[in-house]
Amino acid sequence: MKNWHRPRLSSCKKSLILFFLFTFFVLIFSPQQSQAETVHNYPLPATLHLKGETYQLQKPLVLINGVTYAPFREVFTILGAEIGYTTKHNRMLVWADLEEDHFLLESGATAFYHNDLLLSLPGAPPTIAGTLYFPLRSLLDCAGYQVYLEKLPENNNDSQKGTNNSNLYLYRSNQEGIKADPSASFNPSAQRIPVLMYHHLVPGKECDGKNGAIISVEAFAEQMEYLFANGYRTVSLQDLFLFITGKKGLPPKSVVLTFDDGYASNYEYAYPIMKKYHFHAVQFPITGKNIFYIPRMTTEMMEASKEVFEFHSHSHDLHHYIDGKQALLVSDPEEVRADLSLSRELLDCFAFAYPYGAFNEKSIEMLKETGYKMAFTVIPGYVCPGDDLFRLKRIGIYPETRLNNFIRLLENENFP
Repeated sequence: MKNWHRPRLSSCKKSLILFFLFTFFVLIFSPQQSQAETVHNYPLPATLHLKGETYQLQKPLVLINGVTYAPFREVFTILGAEIGYTTKHNRMLVWADLEEDHFLLESGATAFYHNDLLLSLPGAPPTIAGTLYFPLRSLLDCAGYQVYLEKLPENNNDSQKGTNNSNLYLYRSNQEGIKADPSASFNPSAQRIPVLMYHHLVPGKECDGKNGAIISVEAFAEQMEYLFANGYRTVSLQDLFLFITGKKGLPPKSVVLTFDDGYASNYEYAYPIMKKYHFHAVQFPITGKNIFYIPRMTTEMMEASKEVFEFHSHSHDLHHYIDGKQALLVSDPEEVRADLSLSRELLDCFAFAYPYGAFNEKSIEMLKETGYKMAFTVIPGYVCPGDDLFRLKRIGIYPETRLNNFIRLLENENFP
């Protein structure tokens, strides 16, 4: 029987095989340090210095990816703010009222409100050991505070980083502080904004569905709950104006809520529902004599609901017809200008909703002449950057608008 012998490998071939085996195991099994692991996230125990007083923070500052975060409740309590929070539908909102500054944050979201303006944070507020943290400079800059953080020399041992106390100095040069920059960056950002139009609300047992301007309180409550539960944020008209003119982005799921005519039912029913969700809305009241049988909001109601509503014009005394034609279109031009000016001055506003949706080139010209910056029609559709500011579309909500229709109006890409 013939003996077969395996051919012997040369020392050179052996070396090559060993090299490739070694490389394979290194690539497959050796731990690779991710880019995130190169960023040191560690606590910074700190003493806060404010108006000559010192406060040792019970919770440390936290440095995350180069941004300093501070415990929300502790810092704003020291500043003298009134603080609260609410948790609904897996969303946690916290707010602080500090003199003329109102902040509303959401855990895990980069969008926040400063005095009803939507702004963006450099990072989402994290919850650490049950404590909500906020980007220190982002909020305090809005309130007019100058922030100086004196970090004491660190121990070279990574395991002991953050063990040295740091000093946090807050200065405020004036009571009003610095105005917040209205610009914001959201990624992704909204491409269009639905502007919803409401009128009068009544309890369900009183709503027969025959008047298209009247919806039930129960339907409205269901719609507002849907908006909140699905992450929508309400937008002020100042933010919408900046969005249209290309000066500001807004986050996805932004919506504007509007109410025409200024009915008292909006105060009685809509106001408490929206307040529960920290929503913002727009009222277009008629500032002149009430010619309708439905009660309108009083001055006291308007003042009491300012935390939810902003007020803009629906004319002073042009919400009627003259010989079958809308008064805005056929009244004497000087009377129209006087009416528009008076209503704008009474409300100190910049936006207008056309009575019965009627407008023409002359009425647009007179609105511009009397100081208005934008006006809303009843033409159905969305608001997009670059739209004509005096032909803005809205989406009417009617008694036949069931929740599935409501959702379609908000989200259907094929809607005009």
